[in-house]
Amino acid sequence: MHPYETPRPDDLRPGGPRPDDVTVDDRTFPAREAGDGHVPDNLVSAAREPGDGADGPVPGDAPPPGGATAPGELPPSWSPQSSPSTWQPDAPRRSSPLLRGVAGLLVLAIVAAGGFLAGIGYARGGPSGSTSLSSGPPADARSEIGLLYQAWNLVEQHYVDRAALNPTNLTYGAIRGLVQALGDTGHSDFLTPQEYAALSSDLSGQYQGIGVEISIKTEGPAIVSVFDGSPAQKAGLRAGDLILAVNGKDVSNESFDALASELRGPAGSTVRVRVLDPGATSSREVTVTRAPITVPNVTWAMIPGTHYADVRLEQFATHAAAQLASALKAAQAAGARGIVLDLRGDPGGYVSEAVGAASQFLPAGDVVFIQRDAAGKETISKATSGGVATTTPMVVLVDDGTASAAEILAGALQDDGRAQVIGEKTFGTGTVLETYELSDGSRVRIGVAEWLTPKGHQIWHKGIQPNVVVALPSTASPLSPSELTGMTAAQLAASGDTQLLKAVSLLSSPS
Repeated sequence: MHPYETPRPDDLRPGGPRPDDVTVDDRTFPAREAGDGHVPDNLVSAAREPGDGADGPVPGDAPPPGGATAPGELPPSWSPQSSPSTWQPDAPRRSSPLLRGVAGLLVLAIVAAGGFLAGIGYARGGPSGSTSLSSGPPADARSEIGLLYQAWNLVEQHYVDRAALNPTNLTYGAIRGLVQALGDTGHSDFLTPQEYAALSSDLSGQYQGIGVEISIKTEGPAIVSVFDGSPAQKAGLRAGDLILAVNGKDVSNESFDALASELRGPAGSTVRVRVLDPGATSSREVTVTRAPITVPNVTWAMIPGTHYADVRLEQFATHAAAQLASALKAAQAAGARGIVLDLRGDPGGYVSEAVGAASQFLPAGDVVFIQRDAAGKETISKATSGGVATTTPMVVLVDDGTASAAEILAGALQDDGRAQVIGEKTFGTGTVLETYELSDGSRVRIGVAEWLTPKGHQIWHKGIQPNVVVALPSTASPLSPSELTGMTAAQLAASGDTQLLKAVSLLSSPS
């Protein structure tokens, strides 16, 4: 998802990002996600360590019927529909229907799934699969689910804030913790019905918010990019700003989803955002009026003083490849003799759009990526015919916000020898997320396979290493096509966008 005011997953490396007003402002810095929301998609909180279970029965508990052989183990006949009171006879600690509900959800057997997304962040989501309830927990979980009942009963009986014992929140928290325990931070996740609706909105390219992409860095939530013409841009928010508070509330430890929810809101409403520029000594608060946000997949402009076009791919949402083809044709009609494909801050999206985008630059039949499942089976995806810029000289810009489908595209062009990649190592999102629908409309997204570049290089956790490493100064931000429009060559040279300047240099002096 493009995480816009939707979450993007936490970085898998120290200091790395994920998005908001997508998939991240109010996207994808996933779990947060949108985490990941994204961030989302594009672009997540750190995976929790499994909690320690009781080492033995709670005092006063009678042995469970059915001959359970270990503390907390359920009898062989246990099923989600059977009352836990049959094996926990102590009346004050009997399980409520709420607990039976969470058990039923936790042992759902997933039998089908829908569309794939390349990695979080953020671009997470897609059509959901169908599910069916199993008659009982998986065999390897039978001895562990009893611990869940014990913990639930203790919370339900003893927690002081009775108003906080919301069965839905507790159930969702249990499922989220189960998925986070996989350690697949920023990838596999759980989405409530509301979070999934926000993600779907992100991938449709429309939502209501302030128009920023966020990521969670070691310093806290930060703005990765600000959409051209957005309320955030008009209010003076800038890429690189650290988000300290929203409407006076400290958000330094907010999840992606929570932060996205606070930044988003009905068009016409206002939100106060306190931010800190990394180079400043004091924070500032701005009031932003929310508005309908249409997230463009592709924007472009001629680079001042050159015959090259800067083509920025914002996200791989629906129709991204077709919009890229249109932008390339328009750039060629304007006299572009070379292309700078800017994938900086792109959280990814649908893998089918990545194949379509790669097909604009690669000859038909060239490998775009390899998919490898848990059994080691590999499936190759290739470029299709009809590309509009298969011979146009080009370079690719990436940074640590380049994730998911954007990494697939960068890796394909790099391995094929079609383009040099310039900038900083990418995020490292490289799993196929398959989305499964639970009985109440919530979703579990699970990494079921991983992506490899055409030469077999792993993207997951490793990212794409640029051919030419160029860091962006802390005082500079990536120039957008809208900023390039009307800019002079001298202004470009003084902009501080060292990555774009290096791209122009390489196009001007090909090796």
